[in-house]
Amino acid sequence: MTENKFKINKKPIPYFIAEDYFDETQINDMLTELRFLTPKMVYQNGKNMVEGHKKNVQIGIDDMYQNRDTSNIIQTFDTIYQDKELIQTLKDMSWFYEIWNYTNLDNTFVAYYENSDYYKGHRDIAVISMMYWIWEEPKSFTGGDIHLTDYDIEIPLKRNQLLIIPSSIKHAVNKIQMNDDIKKLSGMGRYCIARFLKLQ
Repeated sequence: MTENKFKINKKPIPYFIAEDYFDETQINDMLTELRFLTPKMVYQNGKNMVEGHKKNVQIGIDDMYQNRDTSNIIQTFDTIYQDKELIQTLKDMSWFYEIWNYTNLDNTFVAYYENSDYYKGHRDIAVISMMYWIWEEPKSFTGGDIHLTDYDIEIPLKRNQLLIIPSSIKHAVNKIQMNDDIKKLSGMGRYCIARFLKLQ
């Protein structure tokens, strides 16, 4: 991990940002896996969502591998559990994050956005949501910022940035616009790797 730049936001809701979170080796390892996974991604409608609520493709990482150690993405995200400074910062920021120690199940998936893709306001079915953004350089799109819709908070998109929020907070993804015409599933769009912490 790099020397992290933590941004703490206590009010009106407790959300946490870590900029430049993973190191270049970890980023390259994840991009290698993403190049393999992207052609296998498909549209999946969200639970209890109306048609048109989102436009993107995704894939569940846990469903791809019997052994978690096979996945660079899962292994990289597992290192967050050893980041004592991050976890303590969360707990100091809000009483809510004390639940971190009680979560006992996680799920990891990748959502990919290109060609006017978006995701309207929604809540995750989990306790804590972690979202991380990555893309191939040079950046080939605009848009894709996160909007915490109930509080009208805009979080500008940055590469190698980790966002942690209570899963019940409604959030949306602003529409992506590619700089050039590209082939579908080119891999030049916006990746969001999401991990959900749950109570089983």
